[in-house]
Amino acid sequence: MKIKKGYVILLIVLVLSCLVSAADKITVWLTGHSNEEIAIIRSLTETTFTAQTGIAVDFSNLSWSDFENRFLMAAASGDAPDVGGAGTLFLPELGVRGALIDLTKMPGFQEVFNRAAPNFYRALQYKGLTFGIPYTASATVAFQRDDILKEVGIKSINTWDELKQVLPKLQAKNSNFTLQWFLSDTVYSDVNMFMWQHGADDYDPTLTKSGYDSPECIAGFKEYAELYTKYKIPKEAPVFQSFVKGELAIVLQSPGFYQNLIQAAPQLTGKWSMVEVPGTYNTGKINNTTVAGAPSAIGIFEASKKKNQSWEFIKWLTDERTQIEIASQIMTKIKGALFLPTNRDAVTKINLNKEATVVFAKALNNGNCSIYGLVAPRNRRRYLQMAAQKAILNGVDPEKAIREAADEHNAEIKKKQVEYDRYIKRLLEQQKK
Repeated sequence: MKIKKGYVILLIVLVLSCLVSAADKITVWLTGHSNEEIAIIRSLTETTFTAQTGIAVDFSNLSWSDFENRFLMAAASGDAPDVGGAGTLFLPELGVRGALIDLTKMPGFQEVFNRAAPNFYRALQYKGLTFGIPYTASATVAFQRDDILKEVGIKSINTWDELKQVLPKLQAKNSNFTLQWFLSDTVYSDVNMFMWQHGADDYDPTLTKSGYDSPECIAGFKEYAELYTKYKIPKEAPVFQSFVKGELAIVLQSPGFYQNLIQAAPQLTGKWSMVEVPGTYNTGKINNTTVAGAPSAIGIFEASKKKNQSWEFIKWLTDERTQIEIASQIMTKIKGALFLPTNRDAVTKINLNKEATVVFAKALNNGNCSIYGLVAPRNRRRYLQMAAQKAILNGVDPEKAIREAADEHNAEIKKKQVEYDRYIKRLLEQQKK
């Protein structure tokens, strides 16, 4: 049977167009966004990134509850996306196993790296290798009821010692203070803040031993626990309602609390402000280190055949103009939402009150995030949660509780060093190359 020449040409054109389309499309899995946020990111990608580069992007949105299993299964099966967006401490776990590439080898890496505060990368690096680039930011800041503080003769609180002095006055007026996470499984963020302000960390500098039994960590943990046991701050509370009612005069919260107050508590206009968290005198000056970093970061899978296209997407997503536009659209289209850029040049240019963006920028630049070690984050969180519960609920001496956490941590570190030994040797060989 003869096939007309025109049909053959048309068939060839169709096949070639399909091949070109496939060559210029990457798959991107992100984690934890709302459907509205993903729709905004997808639309902006199509109208700017794809329009400029010709690279199409196929997005999937994973939930926080199962993203780890999804990525691990994808990596094991070889059916992984080109780009994966997940919790920051999880990306090095994939990277150490060989599932993600070391981004330091990509062209223009240093310029992209410098867009975010250096401490963001503590959660994304191991042995000098970088497995992800942060693209969303968060930081713990303090919200205070200025009207209530004025009643007790206080304008602002700069240190934990100052807070301890004013707490009895606040409590006499049926008001109080809260840390951010109470005794939940995220209590490690509160504990970390006190550790860092005292000069401690989760690991020793070699990442081969726990840092929980260092004198600095013990001092920080004691101060943390005594806020509950000695100074009687609440172990749980409906934070927003209590702040509005005045039952809480000072609270530590994430940036989203700012939008909640603006949107849902107009009656408090002019009665509250947002400031840095209290600090600790350390080496002659106040250390206001807070918890700051990226809830999400993105890396490139080793199995991807489109690494260069994937890198172009990462560069675009973390660009100043892109981050400002994402923030603008999310805050305009989703009532009460807030997108805080990781790009340092973008933070103070988003559509928020200038004083607020300055506080956010300072918290991000001066903040810290958990350092990656071989022990899975979920285990480390459990050690600190159990130590907090022992000291605060069961009356165990705080030093004893945190030393027990160190013992558990050290035991798990030794196990992981054996489990990851072959991976680490391979990483070190890659570094030499």
